[in-house]
Amino acid sequence: MQTLWLTLGTLSFIAATVFFIFLMTRAPAGSRHFFIITAVITGVAAFFYLTMTTGATASNVEGRIFYWGRYIDWVITTPLLLLDLALLALPNWRRNIQLIAGLIALDVFMILTGLLAGQSTSDFGAGFWFIVSTAAMIVLLYLVYTQLFAAAQNRPGSVQGIFRTLALLTIVLWSLYPIVWLLGTEGFAVASSTVEVFMFLILDILAKIGFGFLLLTNREALGQAGGGGVAAQPSRVR
Repeated sequence: MQTLWLTLGTLSFIAATVFFIFLMTRAPAGSRHFFIITAVITGVAAFFYLTMTTGATASNVEGRIFYWGRYIDWVITTPLLLLDLALLALPNWRRNIQLIAGLIALDVFMILTGLLAGQSTSDFGAGFWFIVSTAAMIVLLYLVYTQLFAAAQNRPGSVQGIFRTLALLTIVLWSLYPIVWLLGTEGFAVASSTVEVFMFLILDILAKIGFGFLLLTNREALGQAGGGGVAAQPSRVR
């Protein structure tokens, strides 16, 4: 069953990538970068789901299958998801390079410490790195909720709307990953490896394909974001 779920994930992300590339041919002026970033996200996910399906990025760690390929996927795709959010929220991203770089660096740290937790062969090591990774995630999502939400107040109404939807979707879904980790074979092994793979697949589909579909089909918001229109409300992030 694990192979079935991983194959389904591979095919789903391939289909989403093709669909997003098709949508790019009709992209509103100035918004093409959103389509490129989002198609890369699903394309990378498709590749690593394929590697997990074939066993190329899976290892046996003390009797359990450890799919380390998902962490390599996340270390590439999650910064790109944050980049999509930042480009939506920030009226002038060039003046906020430090904020964007800080979010991405914290995100990469979160994923890499999660990788250390997942591959650890001791309860202490797994628990320690899980706590570090989860703490980094809490700080990251707090910054998204405060800094990017504040910045988005300077954006036109439709951009604000899609940003809030996508940011809240991201916050909720990313918060569920540690719970699945704890339930799965890398945590307390309450759920089998097959169930763990299925739960991560659902989260990945919602967090990447669902995110991308909501973003790239909102032509009005993309047109306004690409046009650089701003509202009159002040923000702490300029």
